Amino acid sequence: MNSMKMFFASLLFLFLVASCQKADDNGELGGFWKLMDIEYVASGDKVDCREKSYFMAVQLDLMQLRGNGSCYARFQHRGDSLFIQMIGADAGEKLLASMGMDGQEQRFYVRKLTDKSLVLESLYSVLSFKKF
Repeated sequence: MNSMKMFFASLLFLFLVASCQKADDNGELGGFWKLMDIEYVASGDKVDCREKSYFMAVQLDLMQLRGNGSCYARFQHRGDSLFIQMIGADAGEKLLASMGMDGQEQRFYVRKLTDKSLVLESLYSVLSFKKF
């Protein structure tokens, strides 16, 4: 009888802990992405970033961009659009420029999103990522 009470108490505890966690509904977008290349729309120039350490981490509604420094952003993914708003007044302008982004607020068309690759297109650049 005592072990039965302990079992139900443990089960209740697990349900309570699980119910307090916020669900990540980012689908394929969630996770850790490595920037592979940047194609600049105006010039058509393509920059190979495979040897550089530029990463984008996505969880819940928070995004971290890492390279030569790091910055954080809030984002919304709706259909084939991705809206990114950097957090903080000085959100690493050099980092953003090196990752093919041109401002504190980014609007991307999601050209491709699978469990292994992501291609984002803006008026400024096309960014290709590989999931890590």
